[in-house]
Amino acid sequence: MGEAKRRRKLGLAPREQKFEVDKSDRFLSWLPITKSRFKKYPYMGVVTMVLGAFIFLVSGGAKSISN
Repeated sequence: MGEAKRRRKLGLAPREQKFEVDKSDRFLSWLPITKSRFKKYPYMGVVTMVLGAFIFLVSGGAKSISN
C-alpha cells in the first residue's frame, strides 16, 4: 500500500511538499529568477530579450514612441 492511500485511509492530510527557494540566491528579492537557475539556463536572458523585442515590434514598434 502506498503512502498516499495509507494517509487517506487513516484520514490524514496529504504530506506537505518540502520545496523552498533560498532567498539569498535571487537577483532581486521580489524576482523569482535565481542565480542557480540562470546558470542552468544561460540562454534565458537572450530568449526573454528576443520575446520582448518581438512583442514591441508587433504592437507598433518605434511608431508608438514618436507619436
